[in-house]
Amino acid sequence: MTAETSASSGAPSTGLGPWMRFRRQYSRLSPPVQMIGLQLWLPLVFVIAFCLCYINAFHQPAPKDVKVAVVGTGPAAATLAERLAGTSDGMLSVSTVGSVDAARGDVRDGDLAAAFTPGAANQPARLLIASGAQFQLAEVVQQTFAPVAAAEGTTLAVDDLAPLPKHDSYGTSGFYLALVWTIAGYMVGMFIGMMGQTLKHHVRLGLIVGSGFVFSLLGTLFAGPVVGAVHGHFLSLWLLGWTTAIAVGLVVNGLSYFIGRFVTGAALILFVFLNIPSSGGAFPAAFVPEPFKWLHPYVFGTGVLDVLRGVVYDAGPGIGHGATVIGVYAAVGIVLTAVGRPFFNRRNRLRAERGKPVSMMLAAQGAAMAARQAEQAEAAAGTRPHHTTTSDAPARGATTDAGLRRDGEFRDNEFADEEVESDAAAVSGAAAGSGSA
Repeated sequence: MTAETSASSGAPSTGLGPWMRFRRQYSRLSPPVQMIGLQLWLPLVFVIAFCLCYINAFHQPAPKDVKVAVVGTGPAAATLAERLAGTSDGMLSVSTVGSVDAARGDVRDGDLAAAFTPGAANQPARLLIASGAQFQLAEVVQQTFAPVAAAEGTTLAVDDLAPLPKHDSYGTSGFYLALVWTIAGYMVGMFIGMMGQTLKHHVRLGLIVGSGFVFSLLGTLFAGPVVGAVHGHFLSLWLLGWTTAIAVGLVVNGLSYFIGRFVTGAALILFVFLNIPSSGGAFPAAFVPEPFKWLHPYVFGTGVLDVLRGVVYDAGPGIGHGATVIGVYAAVGIVLTAVGRPFFNRRNRLRAERGKPVSMMLAAQGAAMAARQAEQAEAAAGTRPHHTTTSDAPARGATTDAGLRRDGEFRDNEFADEEVESDAAAVSGAAAGSGSA
C-alpha cells in the first residue's frame, strides 16, 4: 500500500513523521478553514498578552517609591524626610535638597515628583509639582502633603511648574497621539514585511518613510486642529510623529525577515502590550508593578513621550533623552533589515536544496486558489461546483509531499519571491488581514 493510499484510508502513512502525518490530515480540511486555523495563534497571543500585560499592570495601580524631596539642609529637614518615608508605607522615596532652585530643576526634569518646603506659623508650606510631566503623580503628592502642612499648623501653597492646559485636563492627549503614530508605523512595517517580499531595500524604506509622512500628518492634524486635544507645536509634533512611524516601521520590517507572518504578534507585544503599560502614558511607572516599572526607561513609548512633553509642556527629562531612545530603536531596525534580507534568502535557498515542504499557510493558499480555479472551470462548463480539498484539488501544478508548486513557480518559503496572480493576492491579503486584526 502506498503512502498516499494509506493517508486516504486513514491509516498511518509509512515513511512520514508525526508532524507530516498531521499536516496531511490537516490538508483535508477546506482551504478557508485551514487558513483560519493557521491564524488562530494571534487571538491566542492576544488573550494571554492582554491578561499578563494590561490587566496585570492596570488592575490595581498604586504609587510606590514616588521620589519626592524636602527642601532644607539642617537636621529638621532630614528628620522630616525620614518621618515621611517611614509613615508612607513604601509610597514615598524621600530625600532632601539644598535649595528651592535646585528643587525646581529636579521637579521640572521629572527626577522628582514634588519638592516640599516646610512652612511656619505665618508662612504657608510650599509644594513644587509639574503636572505636565505626569498628572497622576502631581495629584498624589498634593493629597499626601496637604495633611503634612496641616499638621504643622499651616496651609499648603502649590506651585505647578508645568501646568496642564484646560483642553487636556488629565494630560492623556499626548499619550494617545503617540499611540496613534506608533500603531500606524507598526502596521505599515507589518504589511510591507508580509506582502512586500519581492521589494528592494530602498522601495521598502520609501514606503515606510512616505506612509509615515502621511499618517503622522493625519494623526497630528486630527488630534490638533480638528479635535482640539493638542494646541500649537504642529510642525514639531508632526516631525516627532514622522520619526516615530519610521523607527517603528524599520524595526517591524526588519523582524519580518526572521519570523515571517508571525511578525504581527511580535509587533503587538513589543509596541503595544509591553510598551503601553511601561511607558508611563496611561499610569506613571511608579504606579505599575514589575517588570513594567523596570522596562520604563527602555520601551519605545517612553522616548516618544519624553520628547512630546518636552515640546508641549517643557517638562520631563528633555528632548535629547527621548530622541536617544527613538534613535536606538531606529538603528536596531536598520541593522535587522540589513542582516535580515541575506538571512532570509539563505534560509530559503537551504530549504529548497533540502527539499523541505512549503509552509502550511502557503499550502492552504495554494489549495484555495486551486479550489477557486476548479469552481470557475466547472461554472463555465455549466456544472455544479463541488468541495475541493488540498489532497484532491485540481490545479495547474501538483501538490506533493515535497511542497506545493504552481506552474513550477512557488519557491519553498513563506514569502514566495515570484509575483502571484490576482487570485493568490486576494487570498494572501485575506489571510494577512485576519492576522492583523
